Amino acid sequence: MSLKLPSEIAAAVTNRGLKLTVNSSEQCNLRCVYCYETFALGHMKLDVAKGIVRLIEKRVADGLEWLEIEFFGGEPLGAWNTVKYLAEHLHDLCQQHGVKLLGGMTTNATLLHKDRLEWLVQHGIPAFQITLDGPREIHDARRVSSHKTGSFDVIWQRLAMMHASDLPGLEVTIRLHFDATSWPMLVDQPSFVDRIIETFVRHDPRFKLHFNAVEKWGGDSAEGIKFFASRQDSRAALGELLVRVSRAGLGPSQVPQLREWPESGESNYICYAARANAFVIRSDGAVSKCTVTFDDDRNVVGKLTKEGELIIDHERHKPWLRGLVSGDASALACPAKGHIWPM
Repeated sequence: MSLKLPSEIAAAVTNRGLKLTVNSSEQCNLRCVYCYETFALGHMKLDVAKGIVRLIEKRVADGLEWLEIEFFGGEPLGAWNTVKYLAEHLHDLCQQHGVKLLGGMTTNATLLHKDRLEWLVQHGIPAFQITLDGPREIHDARRVSSHKTGSFDVIWQRLAMMHASDLPGLEVTIRLHFDATSWPMLVDQPSFVDRIIETFVRHDPRFKLHFNAVEKWGGDSAEGIKFFASRQDSRAALGELLVRVSRAGLGPSQVPQLREWPESGESNYICYAARANAFVIRSDGAVSKCTVTFDDDRNVVGKLTKEGELIIDHERHKPWLRGLVSGDASALACPAKGHIWPM
């Protein structure tokens, strides 16, 4: 008798696939007021980058069918040479062996020049997540450079550059942060959300919107941020934002959060950190599960050697995978809750 797993669970445990979040640099040229990172580590060492390539070579030889690569940081483009080295080698490997490559990058976009964008898309990194915190006056008070200058104008210019391009396969998710004070400003007239929709999203299916409430992610400073008093309050604000985009005529293809709103039962969402085949490769070669709890020792589950061996401490790894065993939706959606953070 065969046992058929739900497709989401099967994708999270199969050894035919692998997701790596790669911290090419753990330095950043911005100092967002709510950032939880300490920037204690620098750019990724060449030995670590070579170890990633050797790991994928081994996995390809063992029958790897699909590879997800997500460049993260700090600011990943701060180590452009490392990004180029990895993207080029992994793209060529996947091309040569028929492995499906799913490439993306979370970036503040300030270092994403046109030539870099074109090169990345050509080498299998077509998906980008870029954050705005609202109109210029809000954004520039929160997402400031290390020199205390605003970043709104340059990020807007980068989004406009991407919008004007005709690159095949390009995907851009504009992530809009909001808190208890700022969310009404996203929808008040004249609406910043409407401006985003009309400038980038409505007539370009390559662009998507995602709303995210700012939470207490662990940073020491949150100047000017008013956190929601409860999850219920933040969900209510999110609901108002989703109502706005729905009334503007957008659907789930460009605002994926609409698929699960209003919520009706359990979500099928599985966080990357809850997956057995997903790991974060830190710039020093340490292996973690979550990109938000970098400074908690419980987040370190192993190391990557320069020879490409992924050495995992299974006792440290098990708490992250408990949702795969129990089927608990909350443990699948955020395994850090109940392990590192309180429920």
